[in-house]
Amino acid sequence: MKKKVIARIYIKKEFVEMFKKFAGEIIQKTRKEKGCLLYSLFQDVSRPQDFLFYEEYADQEALDIHFNSKYLSNFRAKTKDLLAKETVVEVI
Repeated sequence: MKKKVIARIYIKKEFVEMFKKFAGEIIQKTRKEKGCLLYSLFQDVSRPQDFLFYEEYADQEALDIHFNSKYLSNFRAKTKDLLAKETVVEVI
């Protein structure tokens, strides 16, 4: 069964461009993962420091591969100090 992820990320205003650079790196890597069907990042027009990742995976195994990837762990480490508040992740 397909798995979808919606991750809302809130960045401090002064770090928006840096976050976008880091996000671009992870987008390229994730889209190459086996079982990744869709991986997109959206930036809020009225609040440009707010972002949303929308992700679709073929199944739970593909999602687990992504969640356990070294580059996702590195992305989280590089961006943790850029966050204005806690990221909200919903898996459906």
